[in-house]
Amino acid sequence: MGSLFSSTAGGDGGAAAFDYANPPPGSRMSKEDIVAFRISQLVDVALEHYNSNNPGAEFEYPEYPPTTEMNAVCIGFRETFWYHLGFSARPVDATAETQHFFAELYFDRRWCQIVVETCTILEKPLCRFRASCAFCPDESNVLHPSSADFFCGKQDHEKEFFRKRDMLVRPFNSFMTPPDIDSTDDP
Repeated sequence: MGSLFSSTAGGDGGAAAFDYANPPPGSRMSKEDIVAFRISQLVDVALEHYNSNNPGAEFEYPEYPPTTEMNAVCIGFRETFWYHLGFSARPVDATAETQHFFAELYFDRRWCQIVVETCTILEKPLCRFRASCAFCPDESNVLHPSSADFFCGKQDHEKEFFRKRDMLVRPFNSFMTPPDIDSTDDP
């Protein structure tokens, strides 16, 4: 899977630079904080990919706790998990304005790592982008580029979806007032 321009987390072909299954060692994080932490890790991986594939680009996401808008959705598709992210990042030099990004990532089961399929800046005006795809619900507010610019989530893919992940189904628009998250397990 993945295009010629896809890259693995960390870019070195090794395992992802984070432990997706566990919160930071020694932390007593709430479920909302764990979700925010995991999404911010995916955002960091996507930005690393973007910066390494765009010479001169140096965007960063604020340190935890995140303070800017960040949304994520996850779905099982073709035997792996896919993620769509919508987030804002600022240039390191802070002279240019904050940009809004769309990123698509998936978990490579063979190598046990997150791979970035695409990460792109959504040029303004943002109102021209869709807030959903076949697996991102409207309320997720993950803005999408044209369907030619991402792989998973096209209408004909719906029949192959096998599970929505509870932890990333809801959007995180504000980390000061996170939405309620069901503590029930998926059937």
